[in-house]
Amino acid sequence: MVATIPASAVFKNRPWRSGVSGTIWNGEVGVAGGSTARWNWSPLRSLLGLGFAADWKLTGPDTELGGRVIAHPGSTTFDKVSGSANAGLLSVLKPNMPFSCDMTAQVDMPRAVTGGDDQMIQARVLTDPGSCGARGLAARAQVPSLLFTAETVGDVTRIRLAPATQRMTTLMSGTLSESGDLELNMTPEGARTLPFLPLPPGTPMRMKL
Repeated sequence: MVATIPASAVFKNRPWRSGVSGTIWNGEVGVAGGSTARWNWSPLRSLLGLGFAADWKLTGPDTELGGRVIAHPGSTTFDKVSGSANAGLLSVLKPNMPFSCDMTAQVDMPRAVTGGDDQMIQARVLTDPGSCGARGLAARAQVPSLLFTAETVGDVTRIRLAPATQRMTTLMSGTLSESGDLELNMTPEGARTLPFLPLPPGTPMRMKL
């Protein structure tokens, strides 16, 4: 039954979707901007994990990213994610983001859980220099190479953003709880380096993931 269910049953029509083909077992979905996500269902991992598990790969301009995923009702786990990705994909998949960036990032994410009561991120992302700007404005800020790290210790994930060439300088820090409570704090240096982010220094931003 799973082998014959069309992929369109899972990937409903979205503004970022440029096409979908195949089945839940083996299919692909196009992403606006020229990228394509392909997946292969993993029956054994689905059975052992009591969810829908698949191996996936995302390819496109400046993008060659892949990993594994297992979806449960209310939560999704990504693991062994690695490769390169264009930051422009963020604004395609999340059109309500207040900014957009043009840069390429090298991603190493051993594990991330979204949704549910055990959310966490274990990741290291290194970007090339690029440019970013607030949505709707023509002005762009030149951004140096950045290093983003997320490390989970106990029940808290600690997040940090720093210049790749000055790793002792913190631009932004934050925490993510297992329940999905995210808090971000911008430093004065971060506000100067990333003026397009709507986060004044000294004022924590709190949100629920």
